Amino acid sequence: MTTNTEQLQPIKAVLDEVLAQVREQYSDELAKAVHAGLGVIASLSLQRRDHCLVMIYEGGPGAGKSTAVRLLSPERPETRLVAERIDSFTAASFVSHAANRSPEELDKIDLLPRIKGKVMLTKELSQLFSNEEKALRVSFGTLTSVLDGNGLRTNSGSQGERGYEGDYRFNWIGATTPIPARTHDLMAQLGNRILFYELPSRESSEDELLDLLGTSSVGTNVDLLREKVNDQIEEHFKQQPVNSVDPATIAFPEALKRMLVRYAKLIVHGRVAVSRSADGELETTEREGGERVAFLLNTLCLGLALINGRDHVTKGDLQVIKHVALSSLPQKRRNLLQRVLAAGGRLTSTAFATSANISKPTALERMKELAATGICSLKGGNQQASTPAAVSLTDGWKWLLPT
Repeated sequence: MTTNTEQLQPIKAVLDEVLAQVREQYSDELAKAVHAGLGVIASLSLQRRDHCLVMIYEGGPGAGKSTAVRLLSPERPETRLVAERIDSFTAASFVSHAANRSPEELDKIDLLPRIKGKVMLTKELSQLFSNEEKALRVSFGTLTSVLDGNGLRTNSGSQGERGYEGDYRFNWIGATTPIPARTHDLMAQLGNRILFYELPSRESSEDELLDLLGTSSVGTNVDLLREKVNDQIEEHFKQQPVNSVDPATIAFPEALKRMLVRYAKLIVHGRVAVSRSADGELETTEREGGERVAFLLNTLCLGLALINGRDHVTKGDLQVIKHVALSSLPQKRRNLLQRVLAAGGRLTSTAFATSANISKPTALERMKELAATGICSLKGGNQQASTPAAVSLTDGWKWLLPT
């Protein structure tokens, strides 16, 4: 099946209405997050996907990340065909080895066949990302295999060998509180297959709270909005069923494709693991390959075009990709890089310490870490010097600056 612009226009009309209502009842940030999530879901329509697309909302308490997942969750039989809500999750859930269950019972409770060809939605993943290192290695070792989309076979003393092989691709949308740096380092070592979407915490003003209390409802009508979002998902898959759209039929201008490749490189360089050597210098591990990240971003970008009722990629789609790319960097590096960009490409340690409300030694350590990735260079660094240290975008990364 190929895309048809005239046929897809009703999808765009429904989407505009849905996002306008999310924006009105919550915020523009949440509407954008839901939009990105719909792109993940719509990408199921693409043929020849050879990977699992994972996007995790990351933010502090009250940022709206769980609300975004809830709005995207299925609430009718038609949308349950393409989405599965999984509230309780561990990596061992994909292929179970419970000793007190028969093989027939295990077949029914295994997670992997339930989510095959669908989007899994999990609104709370904080425990997965903040476990102790031993548990993290086990969990992400399993995820590394599962997210390749080729199934999973495991062994245990109680059940022997169990599992599945073949095409077991699925997409995944989840939510978590800010991820510890050690978890990012571990994911980088194992081969990171996860994209993130930052939702910043936001405190409502007095006027906003008064407006909210002045509505006729006791609280925000999440269920009504969820119904509208499900309308959008159902309408999309009526016209663009799973595995029905040839990616080649979606026009992707060369200039925009180049930007996507640059954002893929930003993720690869920006989340490389950084450690301190025996002589006290910061050093990086070998970077992950950029191919996988580029494919993931490309899939999301094409999904965004489809959910908007388009047969072509636009600059607006690349704005979402930019946000995802920056969000996929470890939090402290991301925060510093965003401040460097806001300052025009160069930031002193004094300005950084003041704006971030941290000590100068802490500011300098974070600047050294960002410089180790190669995205920025660091000049100075002597805490006793009268001239503060400064980080500047290197020549190969000045395209990040707004034009």
